[in-house]
Amino acid sequence: MRKRTKWLLLSLLILLLVLFGLHRFYIYVNQDYWNGESAAIQQAKQESGLVESDQVWKSVWDEVCWVVKGKDESGRDMMVWLRKDHAPEVRLLSEGVSEDQVRTLIKDRLPGIKIVRLLPGVYNDKLVWQLFYKEKDHHYYRFFDFSKGEPLEEVFTLPNR
Repeated sequence: MRKRTKWLLLSLLILLLVLFGLHRFYIYVNQDYWNGESAAIQQAKQESGLVESDQVWKSVWDEVCWVVKGKDESGRDMMVWLRKDHAPEVRLLSEGVSEDQVRTLIKDRLPGIKIVRLLPGVYNDKLVWQLFYKEKDHHYYRFFDFSKGEPLEEVFTLPNR
């Protein structure tokens, strides 16, 4: 019975060490992203009228772009696009298409697709919603103009394996 208790305690200790190691690895892997997210929120608050942030996205297409959604001093919803070597681009949400509105447009224009990811970004120096979706056995990227919600002409198909 005593030997059994030692093995049980040793197994429990090893399990706790493995769980602690996995937790530290998770933190290590995500730390850069979290730091970038915090820096984007801070920059958006300093360089625009943003006082409260609700959501942050990181978009990577031609360049890395952080987009922060939040509220200004008047309580109006706004979005701030932060790109390297560019001034922040600030738009009130009322000047463009919200995520819910673009999802409705996508549902109407592209029935039967599965949305994998939808996030704001920049494409050819235009503010856009970047859609990554699956239709049948193929994956596609498509962009929707932030101001009007209209789809841009280009559709990018990812090759099958």
